[in-house]
Amino acid sequence: MFTSRRVLIASRKSDLAWALHHEVMRLAQWKLIGIIDPRVGDSFDHACAMADLVLIEADDLIWLWDNRLDETQKTLSTVHAVVILSDQQMLDIVSRAQRNCGLLLRQKFGDVPIDLLELAIKGYMSISGALLHRLIANRLRLDIVGSLSPEELRVLAYIGAALSNRHIAQKSGLAESRVKTLVHLVTHKLRMQNRTAVAVFASENGLVSSACEVAIPLS
Repeated sequence: MFTSRRVLIASRKSDLAWALHHEVMRLAQWKLIGIIDPRVGDSFDHACAMADLVLIEADDLIWLWDNRLDETQKTLSTVHAVVILSDQQMLDIVSRAQRNCGLLLRQKFGDVPIDLLELAIKGYMSISGALLHRLIANRLRLDIVGSLSPEELRVLAYIGAALSNRHIAQKSGLAESRVKTLVHLVTHKLRMQNRTAVAVFASENGLVSSACEVAIPLS
């Protein structure tokens, strides 16, 4: 049994918007109130005020967070939202999403199973066994590590050894200001909130080099 809902589709991608439109129109209990580009003015906030459920594409939600964070957080606190995302977008979304946001994972655009939408609305998520393994093993972040520059990898190893910026500069020969920049870049790329989380991740995943075995307490 599907609950009656007023549904808003928020996506700049026409193929995704069409797929979502197709599924919404299949249910007599669901009423589509509109399809909008959420990046235009404050249309997202106004349209959400008339909806019970908003279906939004991950890239658009990330853009709203980056450009209209306060307004977006306030809007999403008053409406159910389901974020349509790929596994590559998962870290960006999960690390920042509000608790009442559901997630619908899909590999490519096409049909959107309505039963999976209902699960997402209720806070559940259907994922493949292969992706579950990657999540458990922290493979998503380890994939990102593979794309870091040599400088960033070196700094990541030193962070994992619990060295302060000053001590990293002394050991690496880099300027302390450059070390500070690299620490920020590494933390951002790994989608982590603070240096401590990065240090734990590096240590637990064998990313601390032999040159960093002697740890110096953080200042």
